[in-house]
Amino acid sequence: MIRKSEDLLEDDGPFHAPSRAKGFAMRFSFFHFHDPSISDVLTYRPFPILFIVMLALLPGLDASLFAQNTNATISLSIPESLVDAHPYRIVSAPGEELGYVSLSGDVTPFGEAVEDYANNLIQEINLHTLEKVRVFQVGFFPTEMVIVGQQLFVTCSNDNSLYSINLDTSNVTSFPMTDSSGADVSFLSGIVESPTGEIYVGSNGGNFDGSDENVIVFDPVSQSIVGRLNVPGAITRFSWHNNQLVIPVGYPDNDFSAAPVLRWIDPVTSMVTAELPISVDTSDFPMPSDITSLGDGTAALTVIGGSNEVFHIDLESQTLLGNWTLPGTDYLQSRVLPLNDNTLVVADFIDGVLHQIDLATGDIETFASGLQLPVDMHLRDGRLFVAEQALEQLSVFVGPGGFIRGDVNNDQMIDISDPIMSLGYLFLGGDLACQDAADYNDDESLDLSDAISLLEFLFSMGDSPAYPYPLGGGDLGGDDLDCEQGLDF
Repeated sequence: MIRKSEDLLEDDGPFHAPSRAKGFAMRFSFFHFHDPSISDVLTYRPFPILFIVMLALLPGLDASLFAQNTNATISLSIPESLVDAHPYRIVSAPGEELGYVSLSGDVTPFGEAVEDYANNLIQEINLHTLEKVRVFQVGFFPTEMVIVGQQLFVTCSNDNSLYSINLDTSNVTSFPMTDSSGADVSFLSGIVESPTGEIYVGSNGGNFDGSDENVIVFDPVSQSIVGRLNVPGAITRFSWHNNQLVIPVGYPDNDFSAAPVLRWIDPVTSMVTAELPISVDTSDFPMPSDITSLGDGTAALTVIGGSNEVFHIDLESQTLLGNWTLPGTDYLQSRVLPLNDNTLVVADFIDGVLHQIDLATGDIETFASGLQLPVDMHLRDGRLFVAEQALEQLSVFVGPGGFIRGDVNNDQMIDISDPIMSLGYLFLGGDLACQDAADYNDDESLDLSDAISLLEFLFSMGDSPAYPYPLGGGDLGGDDLDCEQGLDF
């Protein structure tokens, strides 16, 4: 059977990116390879190379499977839902394939029914296969999430409860967030786990709910509130450093004409130990949107409104080291995320652009464009997942150094030239730009079994390559093999 390579991508599967491969793809169901013994290989090792070269030269034979584009998309549309499934946040646990997307829907206009606009679902997704798995129901307009053990904690902007999803049993439990008087704390947003295991929940509603206790401390073991912090202003995301909360505060002290500040707070005494003003134009009512640790005692801070700068913060000295000025006119930077190659990616919300900042040189390039309100990004196993709030989808990009397993020559397709190159490397002393791509079974070694498995995949319906495939990604195993040059899109 001969099929065009484009046909090998399922129209209704999780991958929706078109193929770049040309010509035809071919599999021989009647063709089988015999696994030779090591002695056979040593005695007749020129034969497999010659045989494969002859196959490659046969008229009309092109064993290309397909080429996956630099990105794919995951549709988040839920047919039975009456409102849009616009995504807001993406999280996953280290070492796990499953990720979670909060589907917030739309902001509810004042005076309208929340259920007519906001969504209340969490979508579970396999980040390797890009398949949707389970769906969980929480409060309306779910925003931030954090995974603690087998519990997924969720805050919802239109709900005063903290939601806990047991990922083993799928049970969902809610816990009302209240101030010290027992009144509800509204507009829940930021959420982070403390070094000692408590969950810190923030409110971005200022004192609209009548209280300045905008940080609630929840103990997941006793399932109870164990503390409250008085932080006047609006909180969206926060972080930890040296056992102190680091909180970007919008409208500090409930002053809507004030620029944001960054506050270091002792969680035991509730005292502000340091404060750093963030100088921006206040005419657009700027709000901090994200703070991300860079792993070296510094952090990157972004602001929605008032500036097109990314602020570089020294968390140790509690000072501003400098900033990176982004091109364009968008003053709405929604998310900042460090990649694994000493660069930062910053999402421009309105312009729909992902900017990539080289931390060593300060140079700024475009990582991706044409997105529709990119509100969040998540890096997992060499893939960058982007939540587009204007659409019901995630876009998936291959991160720096990513590769497609089985694509030995890094030409973005798997064909007869790949096992030829792999065998040439093993027996004729060739070079491989990405050894990981030739390690078909991901056992962190290169041997004849990798080339044989690749040939069986091409010609006799053999097993598919190990991750990452068919979309590129990073190596999940050890570091015994090198990938000096990954995919160059």
